Amino acid sequence: MKGGDRHQTMVAHVLESMNEVITNNYDVNHKAIDIIPSDRSETNIIALENGTVTTAVKNIKKTNHNSKGLDTYGNYVKVKQDNGKTALYAHMKYGSVRVNKGDYIEKGTVIGTIGETGNAYGKHLHLEIQNENNIKENPNISLNTHTHSSKKNINENTEQKKSVKNNTTSQNSTQNINHTNPTTTNNQSINKTNNKAEFLSAKEYHHGSIVDALKSINIDSSYNYRKKLAKANNIQNYHGSYSQNLKMLNLLKQGNLKKA
Repeated sequence: MKGGDRHQTMVAHVLESMNEVITNNYDVNHKAIDIIPSDRSETNIIALENGTVTTAVKNIKKTNHNSKGLDTYGNYVKVKQDNGKTALYAHMKYGSVRVNKGDYIEKGTVIGTIGETGNAYGKHLHLEIQNENNIKENPNISLNTHTHSSKKNINENTEQKKSVKNNTTSQNSTQNINHTNPTTTNNQSINKTNNKAEFLSAKEYHHGSIVDALKSINIDSSYNYRKKLAKANNIQNYHGSYSQNLKMLNLLKQGNLKKA
């Protein structure tokens, strides 16, 4: 794993668990990227964009380091995306591929499960992207990764600090106005404290995994507790899907995820 990859954030996701780590990046000899989940779990692969399945190979049962040509991909799926690009998802687990040739699938649809079929060393997703001219491009363009040390994040932190400072000034002004009615002020403070106690917050977390986000604030990240959180926050029929996890994660980053 390359050192810089540890700090990359996926803006678009290709794993349902949303905790992608790049273990082998794009270069002239490897015109793709290899991805694993940060917790090394056996997670599902999801579609990057809407599109039509043009190839779905699902009959490869095991790893074969002597394979050649397309067989090196093991179980793989190709999707002609609506944006003109083609995505190839390779090395999927035998029996896990859920789509068929000709299917039209939407962004976030589960394609299969991460595996090590074909010429693979360890379970991972081999992701290739071809542009409109059928030339392999760096998949990071589609994933739109960035690092936490970027200027954008520095600016965001600066704006957050300004916002906190402005809020503090505003609160102080309000307290000064109400100094003749300390009972009202104290009750408001108690209510604010109680409201904060009812919600979970991970505003300092900038990655894309609800599991890791909960762990970062020492909260139970198990599926069962996430299911309780989903119910408490009106996320219906929780089953750990991409869209459900993303909604929960956004609430958590905003400090608005109600405790279960």
